[in-house]
Amino acid sequence: MASYDVLATRVRELTESRFKEFEQQLLRGKAEAERNATFQKTRIKRRREFLSSIGTDLKKFEAALVQENRELEGELKAFLEEYRPKSVSRPSAAADAVRDAAIRSAVLGETGHIVLPAFASSIFTPDRVKGEVAIGPEWNPGAIDSGWVFQDPPQIIRIKDSYHDISLCWSNRYTPPPVYSTYFTFVPASTATYEMTAVVAYHGFYVLVSDDSWWNCRYARVTLTAQMNVHQYVDSGWKDFPPLLNVEKQNAQEVDNFDRTFFLDYTAALRAGDPVVVTVKGTVEGFSDGGNTHAELNFQDGTANYIQPLFLSVTHN
Repeated sequence: MASYDVLATRVRELTESRFKEFEQQLLRGKAEAERNATFQKTRIKRRREFLSSIGTDLKKFEAALVQENRELEGELKAFLEEYRPKSVSRPSAAADAVRDAAIRSAVLGETGHIVLPAFASSIFTPDRVKGEVAIGPEWNPGAIDSGWVFQDPPQIIRIKDSYHDISLCWSNRYTPPPVYSTYFTFVPASTATYEMTAVVAYHGFYVLVSDDSWWNCRYARVTLTAQMNVHQYVDSGWKDFPPLLNVEKQNAQEVDNFDRTFFLDYTAALRAGDPVVVTVKGTVEGFSDGGNTHAELNFQDGTANYIQPLFLSVTHN
């Protein structure tokens, strides 16, 4: 049986290695955004020249845009102030989730499954300022303003994202969305093909606000993803699941709660006696493009919003 320190070291090594990939994605995205920004300036100039060539009064056109943006800014502020607090302050379902997990665990145990709690959980964030509420004191800094941190306790992950871009019909997000990961560990008793099922509950809410028109490119999107991997000696490889949540709208004023429990499975041949780390990871993204748009996917604010890795069920042939 591997000691706690051995397992903790293995999990930290995996986390640090995977964060380096996250950093590289961030740096590549920043370079791409800088190239896109240059192209955007040329693109805007060509659009203005075209509008002028067909007789558009640019001063009146721009004044109308300013007026519209002023009105939309007030509408957005009023909408968020009225509807967002209801999802932040809703009652927690934690007691129900614990009860349901206990029932499932008991039944699985009776059928010969090994049931394991989360050993550790982490968050990668591209922006420390945005993640400040959730990161805690044990911060591990990375490139630009990025970094990662383990969650304490590992059974509760608090994470959110809301990114706003104002490029003209050319999405220009260079920062990757924040990444959550939860880790389960065990030592196989025999060499065999193992079936592993991670049960993860997601309690959060999303906000979409966008007022698209023919002369602009406004939209708002929220996306929640999940992947799974098994590591013994080396990674077995990431298994991608269909998006757990994927909503994109050009015209919307919407706030909705999201409470779902997912069963994520993985099959791998494992050798007896050596530690195994099973990882479930994913991204949390709220992305909006255009003036006075808003997209937010929130598993952080209030007591009711969080990601909860309930347990890993393990069995073998």
